[in-house]
Amino acid sequence: MTKPARTPQTGLLYPIWRCAISPPNGSFGRNGRLGAIVPANNSVLEPEWWSKLPPGVALYATRILARGDLTPEAVRAMEANVDRAVDELAATGVDVIAYCDMVTTFIMEPGWNEVKVAEIEKRSHTPAISAWTALRDALTALGIKRFALGTPYPAAIHALAAPFFTGRGYEVVSNRTLDIVKMTDVPKVTLRQIRDFVAALDRKNAEAVLLLATDLPCFSVLAELEREFGIPVLTSNQTLLWSAMRTTAKSNKTASVSIPDIGKLFHV
Repeated sequence: MTKPARTPQTGLLYPIWRCAISPPNGSFGRNGRLGAIVPANNSVLEPEWWSKLPPGVALYATRILARGDLTPEAVRAMEANVDRAVDELAATGVDVIAYCDMVTTFIMEPGWNEVKVAEIEKRSHTPAISAWTALRDALTALGIKRFALGTPYPAAIHALAAPFFTGRGYEVVSNRTLDIVKMTDVPKVTLRQIRDFVAALDRKNAEAVLLLATDLPCFSVLAELEREFGIPVLTSNQTLLWSAMRTTAKSNKTASVSIPDIGKLFHV
């Protein structure tokens, strides 16, 4: 028997999109308006966030040009577009601006994240976070100092990650990379590949697993990974969403929202 074609009304995300398109009280983002600066190659972050946003919370994203192979030169060129992206989100009237790129943390000069967040806040008059500040705060909230680290970055860039963390007082008990060079190949990593990647990490003495990169698709498998391996799993998109939600709740003086199925982090 031929299955009927799936219509928008029967799609898995229809209840979420229905709330976004037709908010009950006619106000979009009445419980929070999240602004995201997203590298143009990233086809993962927005769908992952939209799939988990609570009712009344809306995402407004703008893009900065990133293409080709992942190199320090490409990342620095991408940086030239950030001010324009900040101005666009500020004009929208968001509650927080999230700079959603992790690899800049390892390529730019020491202290870059804190300086960039301060610059965004000054330019936009809006609270701001970065992929690193979100991860840092998540590690603090969970009391994690030792972790196994996985990234999809090219080997030369991945090699910069562990020293970054050890220089800030963390212990990286093991680390691996998928060694993906072409930016548009990272979103193609399958859930099975991610599970096997985590399984291959030496997790002995690790308090958590970190999977970095905002274009690495992990939301659909996060809960399963935590159940299988018995420790928290933190990803860039997960920690950014958690931090953006907390920042918005603080600004609006509302309670933080717990989101199921994307890790222990949302229950602390």
